[in-house]
Amino acid sequence: MKQLLTLLLICCSSVVMAQMQAAQRIIPEYTHDTQIKSTPVKVWRVIRDLPQVKEYSNGTIKEVNIRTVGDTRYRDLVFADGHKRTDEIEQVHEQYKFFVFHIQEPLPQGVTKAIVTALVESAPNSDDVAVIRWSMIMEGDKSARKKLVDILSAEIANYEAGLKKMLE
Repeated sequence: MKQLLTLLLICCSSVVMAQMQAAQRIIPEYTHDTQIKSTPVKVWRVIRDLPQVKEYSNGTIKEVNIRTVGDTRYRDLVFADGHKRTDEIEQVHEQYKFFVFHIQEPLPQGVTKAIVTALVESAPNSDDVAVIRWSMIMEGDKSARKKLVDILSAEIANYEAGLKKMLE
């Protein structure tokens, strides 16, 4: 009986180890922390209201349309310079205060996937300062990813400026 239990334990451990080895570490192309002198709850109320991105975009976004197709929500953006982008809204998680969107179109030639996340939390040792942790995960050609990171990081800088104007 003891040998059977030992054998069962070894088999289960092997399965768990095999599953653990299959996991990959994902390293974002870009990460940036934005500190805002406001509570995380107030910041989250603004950014979770997806159409309000126009209000805190610091003039970057001219139009926002949130639409639902089946169970999937999309965000159609028109920028001040006239270009357009469609994002699939993958998650808006109320409890953990984060959202994830997947850029659908247009993606620059050579980029096959682009995901942007924003997580709102308290700054260490300060309940009245929020930190938004932005990150981008991309797949595709390195130089094409770099161009898209430059575009999106400039967009995030405008969000940062607009949120500070609105909330501080």
